[in-house]
Amino acid sequence: MLIARAPFRISFAGGGTDLPAYFSDYGGMVVSSTISKYFYVMLKPSMDDDLEITSADFGMSERKKSGEPFNIQGDLGYLKLILQEFGLKQGISVFTASEVLPGTGLGSSSTVAVALIKALSTLCERNVTKSHTADMASGIEIGKLKRPIGLQDQYASSYGGLNVMRFSDEGVEVNPVGLPLELQEKFERSVMLFFTGESRDAATIL
Repeated sequence: MLIARAPFRISFAGGGTDLPAYFSDYGGMVVSSTISKYFYVMLKPSMDDDLEITSADFGMSERKKSGEPFNIQGDLGYLKLILQEFGLKQGISVFTASEVLPGTGLGSSSTVAVALIKALSTLCERNVTKSHTADMASGIEIGKLKRPIGLQDQYASSYGGLNVMRFSDEGVEVNPVGLPLELQEKFERSVMLFFTGESRDAATIL
């Protein structure tokens, strides 16, 4: 079994400037940090050469028999698109689980993609950089699924840590915020994150 994880993020400033419709005209910059809450992906060979995808968070599972058409529709279509990018259409079982409920504003959908790409690149022995992982995740989510979202979530989850991210038509630049250890510890002790019990679909809002 292969297990990969990717962290969720909180954004401090610049949210919205990572949308292509904005940064194409004005440029964009976001300050964000990942947190110690993770999305997990577990991969293992299937017992009967089928393709099986199970989401613990949505309480659902799909199984495709070997030889059946590869349907990327439905709630798990996002995961199937990523599998397709790696040429995997059968013979694998995918299980996903999160420490955070979906729709809580921490970039969950992008974190799913980053974790799965990490796992699949390891399985397929591909040397995928942090930038490439974020590019692939955003390309699928924005380019292929046409979700009206920004780029910060994919890059935050892929790079990890406290970063300044700059967005333009030329690409994304990610630089860590180099805080002295004492200031970093004080900063972490001063931040509190609360779950209000509410959730929402970011793509619908955007």
